[in-house]
Amino acid sequence: MINLKIYFKNITKYDKKVYKQFLKFHQKIFGLKYTIYTVFIIGLLIFLIAIQIKVHNMNLAIATFFVIIGFFIWRYLYPTYKVNKEFNSEKIQNKKEFTFIFYKNFLKIYENNKCENYILKYNKIYKIFETNNFFYIYIDKTHSLLINKNTFIIGNSKDFSEFIQKRCKLKFKKI
Repeated sequence: MINLKIYFKNITKYDKKVYKQFLKFHQKIFGLKYTIYTVFIIGLLIFLIAIQIKVHNMNLAIATFFVIIGFFIWRYLYPTYKVNKEFNSEKIQNKKEFTFIFYKNFLKIYENNKCENYILKYNKIYKIFETNNFFYIYIDKTHSLLINKNTFIIGNSKDFSEFIQKRCKLKFKKI
């Protein structure tokens, strides 16, 4: 028999304020690493251009220059586009609510007013961060679930923190 005991239930409203707070957090956690990696790659490509110019291979130098432009667009402009698209999405603009139900081995995510749900096993979680006001559960490097610590309907944030730490030991970090 499957144990479907609900351990925790939370309803979090996604709005502009919550999303902006999350973006600041995400930038704080991943921004420096992202920037260092980008600068390193661009530096390496500039070095390759210098070598090609030195050996008088202008065609390859010009091609590498265009690679730098493409890389810059991909690393800076595309993420900005994605953030703006998400910020202007129906989810943020219409202040949608999501219900998170935590079971022993997985969690279910419901978008309120829709019949669909999404099941996420704890071992598939990429990372979890606990802040003063939120739990940020990263599904991968760019997608997260935002769980407000003050809106638990079943359980509380302190007990949830202990619960999720046990299930995601090395993936959990308190900030």
